[in-house]
Amino acid sequence: MSLTIRDLTVSYGSGGGVRGVSLALEAGETVALVGESGSGKSTLLRAVLGTLPRSASVSGVVELSGRNLVTLPEKELREIRGRSIGYVAQDPFGSADPLWTVGHHVGEAWRVHGQKPAGVARRLQTLGVAGTWLRKRPNAWSGGMLQRADIVAATAHSPSVVLADEPTSALDADAAEAALATLVAQTRSLLVASHDLALVCRHADRILVLHNGELVEEIVVARGGVAALSTKARHPHTRALVAALPRQAARQAPDLGGVVARLDDVTLGYRGNPVITGLDWEVRAGEAVGIRGPSGSGKTTLLRAVAGLLRPERGEVWLDGKPVWAGRKPRAPRPGYVMPVFQDAGASLDPRWPVWRTIVEPLPGGGRDDARELMDRVGLTGVDLDRRPGALSGGQRQRVAIARALAGSPALIVADEPTAALDPTVAASVAETLRAVTRSGCALVVVSHDEARLNQIVDRVHRL
Repeated sequence: MSLTIRDLTVSYGSGGGVRGVSLALEAGETVALVGESGSGKSTLLRAVLGTLPRSASVSGVVELSGRNLVTLPEKELREIRGRSIGYVAQDPFGSADPLWTVGHHVGEAWRVHGQKPAGVARRLQTLGVAGTWLRKRPNAWSGGMLQRADIVAATAHSPSVVLADEPTSALDADAAEAALATLVAQTRSLLVASHDLALVCRHADRILVLHNGELVEEIVVARGGVAALSTKARHPHTRALVAALPRQAARQAPDLGGVVARLDDVTLGYRGNPVITGLDWEVRAGEAVGIRGPSGSGKTTLLRAVAGLLRPERGEVWLDGKPVWAGRKPRAPRPGYVMPVFQDAGASLDPRWPVWRTIVEPLPGGGRDDARELMDRVGLTGVDLDRRPGALSGGQRQRVAIARALAGSPALIVADEPTAALDPTVAASVAETLRAVTRSGCALVVVSHDEARLNQIVDRVHRL
């Protein structure tokens, strides 16, 4: 047996955690943890790793090779991490040092145990990323590419157990399928937390459903897909997750207003390396437009240009009827004209501020009541207004970022993978919230690798 968890309870002073969870991960098995954001998936993985904050209270047993990891000193845990337990972090940008190259970041998996990095470029190539990228810093990588670099680091020593927290959330469908298949093939036992029910059901032997910190259902799917899950699901929460999977719905054509953003013969790239060339494009008030393409195709680059955050190498970007880059300095539109929802939601939130203050920052004179209303709109009902980002799940942080964008009453919202870290029920709610924004005349541009969910939100899709 690879990993055994008995009566694990983790509690935080601000609430949340897990209660009395027991599970066993057998050698050669792939087990998926699913559940809504804040259900305890990441907490459970971090408890196994021994990386919970000091404010967390932990009881129970996490046993690996006859040793209880809960009671081990930090020095012994450091020897186990990487060698016996690999880890793919939920936030690929946060796991990489921005001052070092990605090659250095991945190589740490070897150096921390006194070894020289071996075959990093080849391992990365099997996941669809050229080894030459290892010489670049994380800011030049897409989120999906960095996630694949983390997979290489997590499997460096062929550990007996790999823990993966949303390892495919930033990948397009084809890349996600390939990455998870590779991760399963390269690991002896895999415990993976994911919001992508359809994907994990195709690769997992069992599905464990967490709800409010408790393990409410265990289903043997034997890699049989969502059909196996929906047939065997008994708990109401499991059935709700399946029911919330994206389905295409007929919509009326939007009532469009004037142009809020326009790109004229725009070429985008970095240091003379073009990513997008000769693009003519516009977005109108009341319109929802999607941007889709494989990881590294330039989706985030295009979104930054539309928001006026990236100077094109050629051509012009127009916002609010004015060219942004006509002079030596950018000419910003009125405050709040464009509001972003960044792909790395956690890094976009001030870790020192309570969430209510973050949300009302774009709203002059905004207070706690305004924050509460906005949090309710994005499915954060019941979350303490005074929590800080570090006490929220990845999905909850993403919803805080969406609520902040709504607070500015913008003419245009640009959202980079706004539902990637959300479970199906919350993703469906957020998709409807974003869609509703356009009914008030706001324009919306959304980057997503999830075509089914994207089609729920947008009126048309631009493919790269």
